Amino acid sequence: MIDDKLKTLIILAKVKNYTQTAELCNLSQPAVTQHIKALENRYGIEIFIRSGRNLTLTYEGKTLVDNAKKLIALERNIQKELKKQKGLPKKLDIGITLTAGGYFIPEIMEVFRDKYPDLRFNFHTDIAANILERMRLNELDLAIIDGTPQTEDFNIELLFTDELIIIGPKDHPLADKESVTIEELKKEKFILRHEKANTRLAFENYLSTHLDNINNFDVILEIDNTAMIKQLIIAGHGLSVMSKAICEINMQVGTLKQIHLRDFHLERGIYLVYPRELANSDIINSIIALKE
Repeated sequence: MIDDKLKTLIILAKVKNYTQTAELCNLSQPAVTQHIKALENRYGIEIFIRSGRNLTLTYEGKTLVDNAKKLIALERNIQKELKKQKGLPKKLDIGITLTAGGYFIPEIMEVFRDKYPDLRFNFHTDIAANILERMRLNELDLAIIDGTPQTEDFNIELLFTDELIIIGPKDHPLADKESVTIEELKKEKFILRHEKANTRLAFENYLSTHLDNINNFDVILEIDNTAMIKQLIIAGHGLSVMSKAICEINMQVGTLKQIHLRDFHLERGIYLVYPRELANSDIINSIIALKE
């Protein structure tokens, strides 16, 4: 069994905050401090350097964290292999970004229900960078993400080409115009995804190629919940940039309208990312078949 102190260390190294780590680990803050002190005493090293409220890993601390992650990944692999040998129902852990989830989760569930009724699976929603890191640690079996995957560690398959659009409420004045300019959009309030979300990054890259910047826009709220963003837009709180696929039904029933930005055409892929050893497996082929 993996020492819980190592798990505490990994979370603290990620969030760099004792209070937040205590909440995530369901521990008291003094208990988190005791875990770190115990590890420092065990290995005879200093793990963190504290400067004010900032925590920075020492070289030895980073080495310990990296090896702790490998150890936990190894334990997960052992548990999975043992469960297979015992004949327990197989379970898949699938990482998926919010945009990809809105489009593919219902379709994947349909395929799995019909072809693999005994298969158990969990979807883990996160930004692409975190999902890929969790795949490297063997926490996830495969992933479906929007935006070009920044990795050479896994096989990648394009499933679907998505379009990003500007959306607004049905009665917004700009929605009735044949096209609008960036300068007109700057006068509007915007509700956007988190700054590390691929949708947000793609829009910011577009602006930079047009010698502009997101800081020139009136962004009143950042939230990583696409359903909530749509509700706020419908209620008239602003505009947003979103996947056309997950707005399609809203536009069909008329609760949202596309605002046509002049010369704005932004496509990005939805990709399946999976370990090379799963190539040509029935499950992978079934997911790839969704694009046909």
